[in-house]
Amino acid sequence: MADYIVISVHHTLRSHRYITLWAPNDCGYRWRLSGAGRYPHDHVMSMLDYYNSGSNIAVPAEVVEPLARPGDPHDFDGVTLDMPVSDLLAVPNNKGVWEKLLANVITPTRYKPCPDYPGARRKKEST
Repeated sequence: MADYIVISVHHTLRSHRYITLWAPNDCGYRWRLSGAGRYPHDHVMSMLDYYNSGSNIAVPAEVVEPLARPGDPHDFDGVTLDMPVSDLLAVPNNKGVWEKLLANVITPTRYKPCPDYPGARRKKEST
């Protein structure tokens, strides 16, 4: 079965150039695809409310990986001049990418994901 990349809808902000990805073993977040965790299908299915709630979505790695583009080296920690371009791949934070990600979630989410990207409709402020 396919591996999944968990996307943090909640931690991706309008001002971010890249979509926030979960790191391996549920340990933090990454923008670079090379640092993203790969989660087995059965593992994600066993804890859907955690990995695919709407605040987070689990999307097949085979869908996420082709969406990645080389990022600006200045945007990432730990980048050296001799790194290959493949180490700089990140998923752009834009409407088209979010549409593809949301169309490929592992299962429907409990809560409706509301991604925040440049040009997205602003969420209503609570008063």
